[in-house]
Amino acid sequence: MKKIIIVVSILLVLAIAAYVYFFHLQPVKKNNPMMAVPADASLIIQMEDPFEQWSVITNNQIWNYLKTDPYFAELGHEMDSMNQEMKGNEMLWEMIIGRPMVISIHQTRKEEYDYLYTIDLQRATQFNFIKNYIDDLSDDISKIYTRDYHEKEIIEFSFEGDPTTYYLSIHENLLMVSSTHTIIENAIDQLAEPILIRDLDFIDVSREIEGSGIKMYLNYAPMAKLMQQWMDAGEEDSFTMLKPLKYSGMSLEATDKIFSSIGYSSVSKEKPNILTALMNSGEGDVAVGTIVPDNASYFMSLGFNDANTFYKEMEKVLVADEDGEDYIDSKSKIEKFLKISIEDDFLSWMDNEIALIQLNSNSDKNKVEMAVAIKHSGRDDATERLAYIEQQIKKRTPVKFKGISYKGYNIHYLSIKGFFKLLFGKAFADIDKPYYTIMEDYVVFSNSPRTLGKIITAVEEKTVLDATEEYALFMEDFGYESNLFIYLRAEEMLSDAKRLLDEASWKDLLTHEEYIRSFPMVGLQFTTDGKLLRHQLQMNYLNHQQMKDWENLVAQHSFKVNEVVINEPEEETEDDVISIDNILPEDLNSKTFSETYENGQLKFEVSLKDGLKHGRYYQYDSLGNMVVKGRYKNDEKSGTWRFYDEEGELLKKEKF
Repeated sequence: MKKIIIVVSILLVLAIAAYVYFFHLQPVKKNNPMMAVPADASLIIQMEDPFEQWSVITNNQIWNYLKTDPYFAELGHEMDSMNQEMKGNEMLWEMIIGRPMVISIHQTRKEEYDYLYTIDLQRATQFNFIKNYIDDLSDDISKIYTRDYHEKEIIEFSFEGDPTTYYLSIHENLLMVSSTHTIIENAIDQLAEPILIRDLDFIDVSREIEGSGIKMYLNYAPMAKLMQQWMDAGEEDSFTMLKPLKYSGMSLEATDKIFSSIGYSSVSKEKPNILTALMNSGEGDVAVGTIVPDNASYFMSLGFNDANTFYKEMEKVLVADEDGEDYIDSKSKIEKFLKISIEDDFLSWMDNEIALIQLNSNSDKNKVEMAVAIKHSGRDDATERLAYIEQQIKKRTPVKFKGISYKGYNIHYLSIKGFFKLLFGKAFADIDKPYYTIMEDYVVFSNSPRTLGKIITAVEEKTVLDATEEYALFMEDFGYESNLFIYLRAEEMLSDAKRLLDEASWKDLLTHEEYIRSFPMVGLQFTTDGKLLRHQLQMNYLNHQQMKDWENLVAQHSFKVNEVVINEPEEETEDDVISIDNILPEDLNSKTFSETYENGQLKFEVSLKDGLKHGRYYQYDSLGNMVVKGRYKNDEKSGTWRFYDEEGELLKKEKF
């Protein structure tokens, strides 16, 4: 018995020694899973602890709400099925749980793509027989084959009732799986001669991505090619700004209240582009919230250290464009014809920010109400130089508009066609022959004086973004300065979309309306960090129940029809006349201005001269009956005004 105990003890010691050697002392090559990713990957997702990180996302309130949206329903079902399948398969769970994984997307044919899964098995591959356990992954495996490719073994297997064939290969510590054989073969080739992971631009980006969250990389050249299959003709231009980008990397974070992403991008400097222009111009304030109405749909703020530097950088971009010669010619013609200098008369008073603003619009004529706000370095200088440009325009063109005053702000006219496109490119092409006014620290330009009027009213009534607590809290997560900042407000964007989209497109969007409203504010900021572009995306989440609770609270404190006391009608007074004291037409050169009721019936019509009320005025009720008739002279009521009832009977007269 004693001899048996000794033998067993020796065998046990040997077994322990063998375990320690094979699993802890024996050198094991530690290959980075990114080594296996072919260079044509469009999108790469990197997870250090897949199931832990996946669990954070799939158990997140935001995701659990979004997957009830029809758009995400199928993806949500697939993710839930994957979780159940993985956790239900003990062998696969033990082999992969807690091990780093990389998922990459590759285009396989013109309109097809597939995935490559690369798993770092760490010491799991010390088991020589690991591939023999593939049939343990599922009781439904029907076929297993093996073949060699460039001296590496590929295992092919499929499941009962599923025509898909899966391809698997093991290289030292890496397990690679795909349902497309060419992707596996390309991955094997990458292991011999890595391309992507050795690209210096990719290295620059990847070394900056920190945090314990999921990391995602974009490879723009193959991604642009892949995305074309979902684009309609002419939509390629929407990717113009992304063309200079080579790689982007970002870490993703999702809580129950916020979805955010912080990352970096490498920008090609082979040809001048808008991104390099911004990076080379320094950063400027994001301060335009002081004049942007709180119901604006969005604004885009460009920041820079110095206006002249920014303009010179933008000039390089415009000259390098295919219309570069036309740009030089147009600039020269404008300066020569008007005898002005863009540098001396326009750039000289600019400070460090230009913003493009889209207002939530109720205009019938301008489907989108746009404005450009330029921060000035001195009000007097800006006023003087712009007045000089106006004077030069009046000398050499038939424009005779003198300007008007609205709530104490002077509105002027700058009739230079294509001026903003000439200065700052296609993004500003919609601002053409604009009106402008100076308010706060900004000179604000718009095609429509009504748009300027809305901004003036917001500033006067302090209903601007900076005056709202929600905007202030939202902006705390962003830097005060940037190269580019984009702000979106879901409620107003949806309102604009209803007017801009065709009926079919709006009906399709309507199914997602509740979900879009759940992210009331979205912010995207770009800043320069060395030779890389840093970007931060943040979306605040307000779930549907919180939204309904808020709406119910508002409704409870609102007046209801049956709660309103109806008094006996009093004699109609001048105050009952529709107030048009502060009207602003779409075009101050218009001869008339009118508004309609919701049913399309004319509400009032007034004659104009140089943007001022001058001439006949008619007012109607919602049934089309004329109820007021009078005249204006130089924006003031004049002569005898007559008031009628709905039957056309004269009620009274008033003289002015």
